[in-house]
Amino acid sequence: MLISSVFLSLLLCCQILWSGVVTSNLAGWDLCLDDSTLNYSEYHQSTDAFPDISQKHTVNGFVRDLDSGESLIGATVYALDYEIGTTTNRYGFFSLTLDTDSLSLVISHVGYTSKFVHTGLEEDTQLNIFLEPTVVDLDEVEVVAPGGAGLESLQMSEISLSVAQIQDLPALAGEVDILKTLQLLPGVQSGIEGTSGLYVRGGSPDQNLILLDGVPVYNPNHIFGFLSAFNDDAIRDVSLIKGGFPARYGGRLSSILELTMKEGDLNRYRGTASVGLIASSFTVEGPIIKDRSSFLVAARRTYIDVLAFPFQVFSGNDNRSGYYFYDVSIKANYFVSDRDRIYLSVYNSRDRAYEREVYGGDRGSTSVRDEIGWRNLTITSRWNRVLGSKLFANTLLGFTLYRSRNQAEEGSESGIQHVSFLSGITDAIGRLDFEYIPSPSHYVRFGFGSTLHSYHTGAFSERWSGSEVIPFDTLYTPNYLTNGVELLSYAEDEVRLFSRLWINAGIHASSFFVQERGYHSIQPRVGVRLGIDSKSAVKISFASMKQYVHVLTTTSGVSLPLDLWVPATDMVRPQEAVQLALGFTRIFPEKNYDISVEGFYKKTNNVIEYKDGTHHYNYSPTDNWENRITSGDGTSFGAELFVQKKRGRITGWVGYSLTKTHRTFAELNNGEKFPYRYDRLHDISLAVNWQWRASTKIAFAWIYGTGQAVWLPLGQGFGVTHLPIPEHISNSDHLPVTPIRIYGERNSFRMPAHHRLDVAIHLTRELKWAERRLSFGAYNAYSRKNPFAIEATEALPKNREEQYLVFKKITAFPIIPFVNYRLEL
Repeated sequence: MLISSVFLSLLLCCQILWSGVVTSNLAGWDLCLDDSTLNYSEYHQSTDAFPDISQKHTVNGFVRDLDSGESLIGATVYALDYEIGTTTNRYGFFSLTLDTDSLSLVISHVGYTSKFVHTGLEEDTQLNIFLEPTVVDLDEVEVVAPGGAGLESLQMSEISLSVAQIQDLPALAGEVDILKTLQLLPGVQSGIEGTSGLYVRGGSPDQNLILLDGVPVYNPNHIFGFLSAFNDDAIRDVSLIKGGFPARYGGRLSSILELTMKEGDLNRYRGTASVGLIASSFTVEGPIIKDRSSFLVAARRTYIDVLAFPFQVFSGNDNRSGYYFYDVSIKANYFVSDRDRIYLSVYNSRDRAYEREVYGGDRGSTSVRDEIGWRNLTITSRWNRVLGSKLFANTLLGFTLYRSRNQAEEGSESGIQHVSFLSGITDAIGRLDFEYIPSPSHYVRFGFGSTLHSYHTGAFSERWSGSEVIPFDTLYTPNYLTNGVELLSYAEDEVRLFSRLWINAGIHASSFFVQERGYHSIQPRVGVRLGIDSKSAVKISFASMKQYVHVLTTTSGVSLPLDLWVPATDMVRPQEAVQLALGFTRIFPEKNYDISVEGFYKKTNNVIEYKDGTHHYNYSPTDNWENRITSGDGTSFGAELFVQKKRGRITGWVGYSLTKTHRTFAELNNGEKFPYRYDRLHDISLAVNWQWRASTKIAFAWIYGTGQAVWLPLGQGFGVTHLPIPEHISNSDHLPVTPIRIYGERNSFRMPAHHRLDVAIHLTRELKWAERRLSFGAYNAYSRKNPFAIEATEALPKNREEQYLVFKKITAFPIIPFVNYRLEL
């Protein structure tokens, strides 16, 4: 089956390539790529405007930033005389084929001054084009706003954010947070208050494929999920796809989040330094060999433990506690030739919380030490090569590691007891991707790859040592290490069939081998764009997805390192999903507004949960995680509205989501469907950036959401204890009893609705040697007591009959002021 699936995809690639050669001669086609920024309203769309390109030459090359030399993603390359355009890919590469001996091009990108280039085209020609960043007056401020409502793009359900915009919006404690900013977009929900988890169109966090320079990151969080693990100073581009997944992506059901690291300045050395309430960071970049090779180093660390240490030392006892995190991003690149470029990027992060307590007793002092921590490591090497005027290749070799450990140790004169819980996942990745552009109206992508997975599915161990005990070292969890191999191949073809009709059709084939079982999948993907007029379009997409990894999480909603990443096995099937989406987009260029409306329906199979009464830890030498879970299905559907303003002194967006999400498990809730934990009917967000003065910017974000679904007891009863009955109790009315909580339908209660306002003010000033930026503001500015959790406690009764439960709302984040100081050299 594996051979047949891979062969089918490769055969489809060849078929698409052949059809591309044949159909590329059709007149009246134009190019519309995923990141296109062409404005069709600015030129005539009649088929007469497109030339006969039966005999053609190709101009290709790269578009880069003039100041730094970094590649520009989504820059428009437009042929004036022929009214045909294309855009650069994720590496800044473009290719445009025309039947002419000379060519006048206009190259443009939002935030850059457009450039006019005239070149001869008597043969295939390569150009390297540099755009200068725009310096504009206050009334003409342009901010790169989300591109999800892009009229010209065939890709639907995609939103892109500029790092500059993310840095302007307010965040918890003033720490710029990429994931929290994404929560402000329609179709993306947060978990509990203050956390950075992403729940996209009813999906769970494990169903989001988070790629950092093409390599997955499994736990993208610091501070137990309250801050994302990505340093914004190291990130160049952020793109989120919520549906209509192109065939080149696979392995997740809900979303694809691509984060591209900066390449480093090729021309001069520069850097930034930032000091905040929680952490400080710095960035250094510059040329290794000018105009040929560059580097970037970005690091961030919190200093909570450092500030607390002196107070603990002088407290007069031996108790110690603390927490810290750090992350480091490194990237280097080298132009081997005009056609070859190699990249190397490394990302490393770690979180550690610890506590040590010493107390006395009859047999001397006893020390107790607890520690919980997790880390991420990714390594990416890439080789870009222009194989021909129309063919671009990217080779990727990658490695990713995620580890978490929870351990405790108790020591006394009698001995030392040490217990630990270890879990994690390691991937080794190889991938080869091709982009073939036979004509301005035809774009073909194909490729293949493999991943070697190693899953640490929770190893619980206990060790005793000492003079008064018999030493032993026991691993309680069997089969905690599972290896798997994943293979993939894909092909997708994007063509223009008629004047205003575009289609992207593709297939993603994958196989997964684990234990003695093999799973195989053929996943069709289709996207269609129909232009109604020069300002509006209708889009529709269908995508089938398969996911070979699951996550088993706690019910707290906080991203704990106890969450287990586990594979599909011979007992647990892979997750599957199909999603259908329909959307309408309209632009209002005279007012700088875009409006997008989308509806979707998603069906998910083989999602897993813990059975009632089970947990992460496993003390039985004959049991493992597979015996503690149950499988079920999910359904999500809804509608999303996105209104954005891209230019002017005031920019921003309004987003609204109407979503319903249910899960059904045969062994939970009596087999009846119930609302998913993060099912929320209404979500509203408003994000605004106001350039008040040339040196002053004001930003705020306001959100509202339906309360989270929770499972609470309906009441409490009593039962006779199974412990031995004391001899002095002779009356059955005085038998020892234990409270028993009675639950109804799962997630049948709702927390109160949550809403809050975040505000930030940024003051910039040009110094002789740097630019200074002072930011201050507040998270939850009107101190709304949003629920973090609901706690059920027993009221103190006067007698047994009057005992009852009391539910208390726990809040964690009142108004939190912040200040941040940043220097950019």
